[in-house]
Parts: sequence; structure tokens; C-alpha cells
Amino acid sequence: RVLALREAARLLRPGGELLVYCWSYEQDDEHSRSRHRFEAQDVLVPWKHRTPGVKKARPRAAAEGAAAPSDSGETGSASPATAEPSPAEGEAWQPELDVQQRYCHVYREGELLELLSAVPELEVVESYFDTGNWCAIARKVAS
Repeated sequence: RVLALREAARLLRPGGELLVYCWSYEQDDEHSRSRHRFEAQDVLVPWKHRTPGVKKARPRAAAEGAAAPSDSGETGSASPATAEPSPAEGEAWQPELDVQQRYCHVYREGELLELLSAVPELEVVESYFDTGNWCAIARKVAS
């Protein structure tokens, strides 16, 4: 983590600023309205890669506004709700994607500032909490 911050500092011009956002471990209602809750600081988080501009397929019944289910649970539509729709004209779609797991380290209060203090080329200009993230702005000092 320190090496990544050192590399970011190396790329900055003197006086240049770096904005760092890190997921916060503190996600309770007192700190954040975020829905994320973490059991540990090093976690695997579900992730689905989506191609920009490509929409996921919707059930045909929802796409066509099918009739509401009857008491028997059947809909007034002849096609099942899980059928793949044909995309609207000019609209691409893709099937539901596999969920991948990505590694994330979530930061406790003060941890980001401690890491930044280990990079002598950077001085912290501002630090704050923003919707489930610890954030800092650091400036490269002249060498």
C-alpha cells in the first residue's frame, strides 16, 4: 500500500495533489448510510463486470408489462417470465454475468493517514469521511 502511494507521489509534479478514497471498515449507521458491512479488514467482495452501454436482459413479462399473477400464481402472459427478451431496436443486451470475487482491504479510521505519513514526498492537505469511505488529499512537496 505504501509502495502504491510512493508511486503516485513519483508521478506528481511538485505541488500536485493526489485524492485517495478507501472503503471504510466503519459502516454502521452512526458513520455511514452505506449498505456495506464488513466482517474483517481483508475481504472478498462480489463483483460483476458490465460492458459499458450494454444492458442486462430483463424477463420478458417485466419488459412487456404482462398481467399480474392470478390467485393460482399464473400470469396472463403465454410466455414464461424467465424467457430471454429480444432487445429493443438498437439496444444491445447481455445475459446475467457470473459473480467474481475481488480482494479489498477496508480501512479503519486513521489508517489511511498513517500510510500517507510513511511517504515523505507527500503532505496531507485534507482528510475526511465520505459515505463509507476514508478520504485524503495529499500534495507533493518540493524536493
